[in-house]
Formats: sequence, structure tokens, C-alpha cells
Amino acid sequence: MPADTSVHQDGWDREAFVEEMGLLWEAAGSGRMDGRIIAYLLITDVPYVSSGKLAEALKVSAGSISLATRRLVEAGFVKRHAVAGERSRYFRVDDDVWGSFLAGERRYLDRQYQLAEQAMELLGPEEEAPRRRLRNMRDYMRWVGGDQKGMLTRWREYQRRSRVDDGTDGGTGGGAGGVTREGVAGGVHAAVDRRPEEAPEQRRPSMKLSPVLARQLVPDALWTYAEPLLLAESSATGPAAERRERAAFTAVVYVLTSGCGWQQLPAQFGTSSATAHRRFTAWTRVELWQRWLTAVSGAADALDGSVAAWCAEIVRAAEDRRSAGG
Repeated sequence: MPADTSVHQDGWDREAFVEEMGLLWEAAGSGRMDGRIIAYLLITDVPYVSSGKLAEALKVSAGSISLATRRLVEAGFVKRHAVAGERSRYFRVDDDVWGSFLAGERRYLDRQYQLAEQAMELLGPEEEAPRRRLRNMRDYMRWVGGDQKGMLTRWREYQRRSRVDDGTDGGTGGGAGGVTREGVAGGVHAAVDRRPEEAPEQRRPSMKLSPVLARQLVPDALWTYAEPLLLAESSATGPAAERRERAAFTAVVYVLTSGCGWQQLPAQFGTSSATAHRRFTAWTRVELWQRWLTAVSGAADALDGSVAAWCAEIVRAAEDRRSAGG
């Protein structure tokens, strides 16, 4: 993490920002690692960061960083940065990373349009069905692309007006460094700021885990097979015990599937990193992961294929973590 490691009373600090961003991106259907990398590059006070430093700071493998940065570069969120005499790969984000994304999306739409045009040339005169589909693809990309170009123009103009209104005109390269809070959230934050009765800490991101995300990590269908195995290893009983077991299990699954270290477990999970590591060790010792996979595999016909595949992925991650020494 960056040098400033100050922590607010509610636990909100730079590391929490990185983890919150990862959770948010995952909930939106993107890669959790992608969100964590974006957040780290946004909040760090250095102009560029090496892939090795990213891996060290986020407590993940070099391979995870390589895959995620490749996706982010292709999407236009992250830029590669060359350092003379250095073989390491460096990455940075523009001050206006969102404007960069819009520009990159424009190129993506243009390429899709071209592909549709080229594919239509392969069709014979009697192939009307694929011609309709490809024509719609081409027209859609042209329609969205035209609107997206207008969005980028309007965004640049909004930035300019915001800097003038805020008295910060003269920011570097049209970046977001001069954009007001209103510019970031389309006026929503401005409305919040005008509520005198609301304390500043109420506007910080929630430190409570979203139930939607919790059930993405451990769907009910998988918990049905994990619950009896976990409760059999616990002396506690009752609904409260079940809730604690599920919270701990979800926290462990997060660490396993995100590739982060135990100390990086976000506070939102309601389980300390020490407890999560201790439970993982205990469950691994009694072969709980493999027994869980066996139970799920035995009921595969009654489960959605993606749910069973997610269970297998979690168990593989547990085996990898055990092989690496926990």
C-alpha cells in the first residue's frame, strides 16, 4: 500500500478502499482483481507501479497480475509505462481514467463494426438469416458508437466547466484531478453534501458485506452441502452458530478465490483474518474441502452446472493454498 496508512475510526483506510473496489467490480460482473488493481493505481502517490510491486502490495501471484493488467490495458483503464533500462513491466492510470476508458471503448466499437462488415462479405445471396444478424450487429455498433462519441465530448466539456466553477482550471491534461465531487457522481454527491444534518462518515462506503455478494461467493445451493460438514466440526448449535459458520466459510472462500493474503481479508466479512486462517487450517486438516466437493458432485444432476463448477474451483484453490503452506 502507499506510504499513508492512516486509518479512520471506522476502519476505512487505503487498503479498505482497494478491497471495496474489488468487491464492487466483482458484484458488477467484472474481475475482482481488476478492481483491486485499478483502486491501487488510483490511490497510490507514485506515477507508475511495476507488476512486481502490484503483486507484492496486493498479496497475489505474478500470474494474477499479468492476466488482470492485460484485461485492463485492452479495456483502456490502465496504460503500460516504459522505463529506460528496465525489463520490468510498469503500469499507470491517467488522471482521467474514465475518459480513457470511453476512448478505448470507442475503438472496441469501431472494431466490432468492421468485423460485422467483413463477415457480411463472406455470405452468399441466399443466406438471409445470418445477414440480418450481422446487419443488426453492424448497425448497433454504429448507433452506440455515435452516442458514445457524444458522451466523450460531453464529458470533456463537463470537466472543463467543473474546473472553472471550482476555481481549479489549469489541471493537467484534462485529467480528473480538477473535477469536483459533483463531476464524479453526476451531482449525487453534491446533493448529499448539501444535507447539513448528515455526518461525513455516513457518506463513506458501507463496511458491511453485501448479502448479494455473500451469496455469489457461497450460493445457497452449495451451502446446503457445506453446512452439515461444518456444523459437525463445531460444538455450537442453533441459528446463531449457523450464521457464524457461514460468515467464516464465506470469508475463507473470498481469500481462497481472490488470491489475496489472510491479512488482506476485508473487515466487511465480519471475521478476523486470524480466525479465517485458523478455520481454513482446521477444515483442511479434516479433509472438509474434498468431502464437500464429493457431496456436491454426487448431486450434480440436481445443481446448475456453473454452481458445481464454482465448488470445484474453490476446492482447487484450497488445495493450492495448502500446497503453498497455507
